[in-house]
Amino acid sequence: MRFVLPLLLLASPVLAQGTIVVSPIYTQLVALPTPADFKPGFEHEQNGSYILELTPKTETVDNWSQMITVTGGRGMAKTMAAVDLATRLAQGFQAACPTSFSASTLPPPVIKGAVEVFSGYLGCGSVDGQSQAMVFLVLKGASELYTVQWAEKGPAQSKPMTPDSAIWRPRSDSLALTRLCNKVAGEQAPYPSCTQ
Repeated sequence: MRFVLPLLLLASPVLAQGTIVVSPIYTQLVALPTPADFKPGFEHEQNGSYILELTPKTETVDNWSQMITVTGGRGMAKTMAAVDLATRLAQGFQAACPTSFSASTLPPPVIKGAVEVFSGYLGCGSVDGQSQAMVFLVLKGASELYTVQWAEKGPAQSKPMTPDSAIWRPRSDSLALTRLCNKVAGEQAPYPSCTQ
């Protein structure tokens, strides 16, 4: 499938017709299909840790109802399995909401360029006066570990959340279209080697 890529919106990620974001993250490119109504809102790299956050166009990273996040940890694939990073994510959620925490392992999709994939759902019924849940993938690349996450905030709930498949399945399916690509020497945005 071909994508027509417009001008860059940020220095490193590329948003294509609201369809795909390509981020050069350390040794590889991460290509993530993204809904047309989402935009990049925050990007930062420091000390081997990369993050990109996207929100609906009418929202910000400080005030959001949904957020898609891409992270990368430089060199982490050499010392950690995908399930280990997924466990850390789950522990962080559980610490934030021990009485309303929920977690599910999902069947891992086949991701182009990934050596290992872990897929899951995490939910906090009540944290900071609201609920928060997400579907996520942990991808083990050639040298790095990456995550892609689709989170949503909602009204607080006193009990653990049960994922609604009508909401979370399409989001999980969208994340499953992510791909990891090797960088091509001299190639610049829009990185056609990873989008065609």
